[in-house]
Amino acid sequence: MMRKQSLADVINEHPISIQAPDGGWGWMVVFSSFIFNMLLDGVIFTYGIFFPEFLRYFGESKGKTQLLHSVLVGTCLVSGPVVSVLVNKFGSRNMAATGTVIASVGLFLSSFSPNLDVMFIFYSIAGGIGFGMFYLPSIVIVGIYFDKRRALATGIAVCGAGVGAFVFAPFTKLLLETYDWRGTMWIMSAIMLNGVVFSSTFRPLGRDMNRNVKQINDAYDKCDTGTDKYPGGCYKQLCLPMKDMFDFSLLKSPTMLLYGASCLLVMFGFFIPSNFLPVWASDVNLSTEEGAFLILAMGVSNTITRVVIGYITDKPWANCLVINNTALLIGGLATCFVPFYTTFETLVIYAVAFGIVMAVFILLRSILMAELLGVHRLNNSFGLVGLSMGLSTFVGSPLAGALSDISGNYNVAFYFGGITIVLGGLICLPLRRISNWEQSRIKDFNLHHTFNSDQKNKRPDVKIMSAKKTLSVFTVSDSTRDRN
Repeated sequence: MMRKQSLADVINEHPISIQAPDGGWGWMVVFSSFIFNMLLDGVIFTYGIFFPEFLRYFGESKGKTQLLHSVLVGTCLVSGPVVSVLVNKFGSRNMAATGTVIASVGLFLSSFSPNLDVMFIFYSIAGGIGFGMFYLPSIVIVGIYFDKRRALATGIAVCGAGVGAFVFAPFTKLLLETYDWRGTMWIMSAIMLNGVVFSSTFRPLGRDMNRNVKQINDAYDKCDTGTDKYPGGCYKQLCLPMKDMFDFSLLKSPTMLLYGASCLLVMFGFFIPSNFLPVWASDVNLSTEEGAFLILAMGVSNTITRVVIGYITDKPWANCLVINNTALLIGGLATCFVPFYTTFETLVIYAVAFGIVMAVFILLRSILMAELLGVHRLNNSFGLVGLSMGLSTFVGSPLAGALSDISGNYNVAFYFGGITIVLGGLICLPLRRISNWEQSRIKDFNLHHTFNSDQKNKRPDVKIMSAKKTLSVFTVSDSTRDRN
């Protein structure tokens, strides 16, 4: 008995082929995505500057205070699968605008928090949900608007994160000195609302989008009339429920699972340098201005690298996976040795180097997923990877803070962060081979499926000839595998 096909099965058999304009209005989309990344990371990567203020004001432990930032980032990333479904239903423009308003309101209300527990609700959870609702569509829509220049366009868009880090770092320091942390939150909230204007540029690809939607609808119409191989009346059962708008077949993909595991490990230590470098600078007798400069240096290198790597990875000779793995291994090892960097110069060099690593990892996520899993699955795969990253983000920095409380210094925090980043790079080393193996399995399955369909429709003598021909193909393929 043939199993009932899911929406993901039908989409895979009738892939959506969107004609990417590779320019034109797409550059407006890139600019708006740039602004969204600047706003997001302007808040996230300057938390290290807020950290001493929150420690003094709320009087809680380092671990619990770090949890405030981790819940913010974790909620943003964990919401990925849900946001991907909502984007499929309501569109990137509506989701980005709604997320901007939610994030702005969350930051504003957090300024009235009497204790850290209330701060979690408004700053971390409400803010994280809002960030997640505009972050995913702002990245995915760039991949839809560009094909040949996708890496360059994505690099320009996500370098807004670096700009946000080095612009917001001194700006936040100035605001804290002038208005304290509550007034700073009010100003951040007002700035965040500008995202509503920029979300208006996230329009769908017009006629091309409508034509592709019609292709999928035509495929389902065959289900309804019973003229195709799918069970009759499956259109309403498949299209209407929200759960069927998500590609659950990704959960069976070894490529998806391995890359998700890599991202999970990396995110355990990803925010530890940006969160702990300012306080580490204070421990080695550097000024608060020098500590803020480290975040600025990290942001500058982050920004420049995203554009440069985006340009490089568009070249046919560039191997995105090798670049990603190399950066993670170098960044993880460098982080393990942070306790030995006790001068301002060495810490600046490290901050610049880790900014480069951050840029490579963030930029190449969507590029690798489009390359290994297909651009038509980018929205859902990006959401799943965000989920895995969010889960580890919830734990990473608070655990590092707790280890610092126990040990009495920040050495163990940097050891922990460096080791997890290295492990994330190591398990990605066989990813290309696994992806190729998975694609070959899919091709073999499709060939077998086509052969069975032909047998039902052809005359007996034609079936025999087709069977012999197909058998010879499998025999040659098997012998080739044996030689390899």
